[in-house]
Amino acid sequence: MAGTTVDDRINGLPLVLKSYNDAFRNHEVEVPMMVLNAQRGRDKRTVISELGGDKADDIYTDFVSSLKENISKIREMEGAPETFRKLKSKEVSVVVSTGFPVDVAEPLVDHLGWISDGLVDSWTCSELVGTSRPDPAMILDSMKRYKVDDPGIVIKVDDTMKGIEEGRNASVYTIAVLTGTQSIQQLDGSGPDMILRSVKEIPDHLEKKRML
Repeated sequence: MAGTTVDDRINGLPLVLKSYNDAFRNHEVEVPMMVLNAQRGRDKRTVISELGGDKADDIYTDFVSSLKENISKIREMEGAPETFRKLKSKEVSVVVSTGFPVDVAEPLVDHLGWISDGLVDSWTCSELVGTSRPDPAMILDSMKRYKVDDPGIVIKVDDTMKGIEEGRNASVYTIAVLTGTQSIQQLDGSGPDMILRSVKEIPDHLEKKRML
């Protein structure tokens, strides 16, 4: 969600990266911002466990607290609701996914109102499926939930390398968008089927490809 359909920038800084950085520094663990940025899209507890050593549990607690404190400031990415409406008008099932834990993902989706407004069918997160991107478990679990057997009719949209790799591992059509914090060169290196500027361009692209 964050960076793709959710704009998590607060005062110009991506909340995820700021929360990572602050939580590590609170416990005197120095992790370069470049390293943290490369972890975007992954399960947050997994990332902190790998980088935080014996302070990981306390770092994770601070990280989640920062996210929860700022949920009310997070807004949807420009063009996201219009794209959702277009997809829903074509009877496309829309699932949003995240590396946030359940206790952050659920109130975030509630705050945005996507499900109550009928724009999104459901949400999932790495914690629910028990594994992190680039493992395709979130996609495969959602396909099973909606009784979809053909990966060729599934589209994965993401702003991170790990998210695109997740889609490729599920053998679905992948679209990278440039609204996150990873560069076009980084995203291109993950092998997406298409790179777009933002989710606003998705309906037109899919119609041109006769996929919508």
